[in-house]
Formats: sequence, structure tokens, C-alpha cells
Amino acid sequence: MLSKELLEQIRVLAMQHPNIIGWVIDTLEKNNLAYYDKHLELEVLSQIPNKNAYQVMSELFKYWKNEKVRLSSREVAIALSTAKYCDEIISSNLAMELVWTGPNVGVPMRRTDQALLEIINEATKELIIISFAVYKIPELVKALKLAINRGVNVKMIVETPETSEGKISFGIGSLDDELLKRLTIFVWPLDKRITNEEGKYGSLHVKCAVADEKKLLISSANLTQYALTLNMEMGLLVHNKALATQVIEHISNLITHKILRNIKQVTTQ
Repeated sequence: MLSKELLEQIRVLAMQHPNIIGWVIDTLEKNNLAYYDKHLELEVLSQIPNKNAYQVMSELFKYWKNEKVRLSSREVAIALSTAKYCDEIISSNLAMELVWTGPNVGVPMRRTDQALLEIINEATKELIIISFAVYKIPELVKALKLAINRGVNVKMIVETPETSEGKISFGIGSLDDELLKRLTIFVWPLDKRITNEEGKYGSLHVKCAVADEKKLLISSANLTQYALTLNMEMGLLVHNKALATQVIEHISNLITHKILRNIKQVTTQ
């Protein structure tokens, strides 16, 4: 078994320096040496201009040289190829993008509203949106109507003036009446909330959207014009089936256990 030190350097090279690992593998395979060789080390290191990559590769050669088991250059190349493949699979299965609302200072990031509309517009089966505040967003209303028209089951989980005990003064009533009739809306009733020693209730402070067990948006932004256009807000757009599915299952369990309740059930009690 390879030492942890050598394995770590192989992992770091694959994860942090994918631009050089390919030709490093080719060089090791081409030389096909039975064990560590100083000339091979010098040949590889002489072609690495990046200081950090040079240090990682230098450490890799050091641990290869000191391994108790004699390793050929081809065996090290195989280990590097395996690490490279695993890192590529992990990256493709867990792709993430930063999303941002606020001043543009030259760092490329997706806009929060663009990421949210992308999730809504690409949904084909199921869409869950959770927000503390929802208030007057024409683009959101239009996109949700189109989603419902193409057969998407849209659930919205929100805070209301009643369930927030006045923490917000407006609720989903600020949305389009036609849309409200077609949404399935859930709230977190006060009788299901945790309280502290003073009897104060917690808030539904989640802001996220998830569609079709594929994409997940987690953000600090509420569904308001201020949050999506004027505030400083940051979040992550996650392209990952496992995480999206986990969120959907968690919300479904909260509904099954009646911790989240259909707003019609709450208002009729």
C-alpha cells in the first residue's frame, strides 16, 4: 500500500493542477522506469513554471523515492491517472456556481435572479421554492405561471404575517391572484415551532429553490425586488442530483409529519 504522504501529493496534484497532470502521466509512462530516477525528476520539474505545482510535484518525487515498496514510473502514472479520473467525476457530479446580487467589481458571478429564473424555467416535473419573504416580483410570477402551464407541480413554502407574528407585514397576498390559486402553498404553523424560555418562536428563514432532483439554489436572498436587485446577497447554484434529491425528501418528510402544513388547512382551523 502506498504511503499516505505519497497519496496526498497525488490527490493534490490531480485536484489543484489538472492542467499539468496529463503530460506528467505521459512523461512517466514514456520513460517506463522500474523505480524512482533522479534524471526523470529533473526532466519533469524543469517543465513546471508554476511555483505551487512545482512544490507539489517535488514533494511527490520525494515520497516516491522514500517509499518502502519499489514503484515503477508506470505504476505512479496509473495512480495519477486514477486520481485524475476520480477528481473529474466528482467535479462533474458536484458542479457549483456562486450567485450574487450587488455591485459588480469584475469577479464573474451569476446574478441571483438569473439563477432562480433558470431553475424555474428548466423545471419539467417538480419545483419547490422556500423563502422568508415574497413580495412583488413580476418576472417570478410570469415564470411560475409558465411552469405550471407546462405541468410542473409547484410548491411554495413561505412565512406570513400571521405565522411570523408580525416579523413581516406582507405575505403571499402580494402575488398575482391567479397564480395563488394554482400554487400549493405551505407554512410552518406556530404550534409546530420551537420556542425558547421566553416563549419566542423561531422563523422560517430558509431561502432556496430545487427543481426535478437536478438543481438546487441556496441563497441569502428573499424573493423580493430589493433582495434580487439592490441588496448584497450571495448563494450557490448546485448541479447535483443527490443533494437536490436530499432537499426534496427532507421537505416531503416535513410535510408528511405536518411540520409544514398547507396554508388552506391552517386558515380553516
